[in-house]
Amino acid sequence: MKQYLLYSLHALMITVFISTVLVIDSNAYDKQLLLWLETTISTSTQSLMGYFTKLGSGEVILGITFIIMGLLFFTKQRMMSLLLGVIVFGGLALNLSLKLLFQRERPGEMRYIEAFGHTFEMASYSFPSGHTMRTVLLFAFIMYLSYLFIRNRSLRVITYSIAFLCIVLVALSRMVLEAHYPSDIIAAISISIVWFTLCVQLYPRIIQSIKQTKALT
Repeated sequence: MKQYLLYSLHALMITVFISTVLVIDSNAYDKQLLLWLETTISTSTQSLMGYFTKLGSGEVILGITFIIMGLLFFTKQRMMSLLLGVIVFGGLALNLSLKLLFQRERPGEMRYIEAFGHTFEMASYSFPSGHTMRTVLLFAFIMYLSYLFIRNRSLRVITYSIAFLCIVLVALSRMVLEAHYPSDIIAAISISIVWFTLCVQLYPRIIQSIKQTKALT
């Protein structure tokens, strides 16, 4: 039953992604929603969103990722550490590939890739949102860790809530700051969920394969 639910989730998310791709060229809805956000949200809220969006920056996400990977590695959860690396860095590669494939321009002026205070002469395309994908993948893994290792139900729910809130705030901030269209955000979330669940599904099989290999040697 669980396997069928996962397959259904994958099918749903892929359908959402494809549907989003199909409406990229006719982005009237995207523009209308951005205009509504611009006229509805106050200037102070927009400034606040500038802080939230930094949570999804490459520097912050990679920093947190390396810290968690290090903690997992030194607590003898090395395969979990490897799993996090595959999820996050594989997700980064997937995001870049999709950006180069669709080359969708951003709502505002064309931007260039920035990392660790340096600007690279490479266009930073809009579809799908890199901030959102990074945030979804990392905080989905934090939820997964909570599910596996936190026995206290209340603490687990608190962890889930904080992680979910971080995802929502980063995704919303990208639209409020007019860095992305809503369809960029929807696509980023859907493809991140598919990538994350595929990695988590394959993880036990990889562990089992490694154990069998060790048993034969």
